[in-house]
Amino acid sequence: MKLKQLFILLPVLFFSISAYSQDVNQLEWLSDLDSKSRATYGDAVKIFAMQTSGRSSSFRTDSSLLEKSGIALDGYSESEELSKGMLAKMTARYLDLGGSIMYMIFGTERYAFRACASYGLMRGDGSENDVVSGPELVEVLGRVSEIKGGR
Repeated sequence: MKLKQLFILLPVLFFSISAYSQDVNQLEWLSDLDSKSRATYGDAVKIFAMQTSGRSSSFRTDSSLLEKSGIALDGYSESEELSKGMLAKMTARYLDLGGSIMYMIFGTERYAFRACASYGLMRGDGSENDVVSGPELVEVLGRVSEIKGGR
């Protein structure tokens, strides 16, 4: 990821989160996430919890919050590597995307990835099975913050 993009996206994410919470631990966690080569499902749960409620707690509590919102995915553990398809499906649920007829019909990670790519939320190169890095997760949530703020 280009350094310029990072400097643009990180403040968007930080400001959207800090508007709700000034918790230094969460900001440190975001900084650590940005240096991870492989994000986990737990990372995605935490960042979506921060996005939706302004704070994060334990994985179980955050998962419960996201389940109630219809964002959480079934069958994944906290430590499982996050794929582009997993992130795309959580993003599509959070933003209520309907950009693909196939996604609206089947609701799979594959078609969620394609819908997110068509909306410019994720790069369309690669596969829905590719593992997401920490910087990629931050980048996608930065774009999500911009869209959610505009609605």
